[in-house]
Amino acid sequence: MLTSEVRVRYDGDWTAQLAEYDVFGEFIASTFRNHRYIGMLALETNDYEETLDVIRTHEMVDSIDVVERYETSEGRFAATVLLRGRLTELTPFQALMYEGYLPIGPTKLENGCEYFNLLLGDREELAKAIELLSDFGSVSVERITRDFRREVMPSRAEWQELFASIPPRQREFLNTAVERGYFEIPREVTLEELADEMGITKTTASNHLRKAEHTLITFVLPYINLAVSDD
Repeated sequence: MLTSEVRVRYDGDWTAQLAEYDVFGEFIASTFRNHRYIGMLALETNDYEETLDVIRTHEMVDSIDVVERYETSEGRFAATVLLRGRLTELTPFQALMYEGYLPIGPTKLENGCEYFNLLLGDREELAKAIELLSDFGSVSVERITRDFRREVMPSRAEWQELFASIPPRQREFLNTAVERGYFEIPREVTLEELADEMGITKTTASNHLRKAEHTLITFVLPYINLAVSDD
């Protein structure tokens, strides 16, 4: 059994047109019936309005609704959008499904290309998948793994629960600590200097730090251990 990540550039589709806007996305849910398509896309981009315009104006897209939108810490725009459209031709995802291939996880969108993780019986089956996808554009194999390996990652709901569990004052302290270089090696600021800057005692600053570290480490460590145990 093999797992393989296959990249395809879907020529003429809006996914390929997004290459010039440095878009990263994931199709986190999708369905199709009677030539109609509905899909949920989570994306990040430097050019939010231009990215939506490319998707919205494509001939196969009927509507695009923004479910959520926010700015990332890197200054990029992130959004989750619901797409509805008409399928006038097979898409790479549909072609894989109709031919009995098993995509694993969400379809990734990056640099104008779609990335599929496929569960395969052998290399001959992979070669047939490449031939199938070549009808849509250029294809390359990014990774082949001999044994199936499930990606060990927290769910979106678990991440949201973690983020919501950190109180505003702890979050403010962490942001200040990062901005001032407290976590750099060597440190660029002391805990006492951070406390003075925020107008709190050194003990309070230490408590904020320890509680925030405890929350983050106890959340992440089990997933690190799971990932290591799969090696």
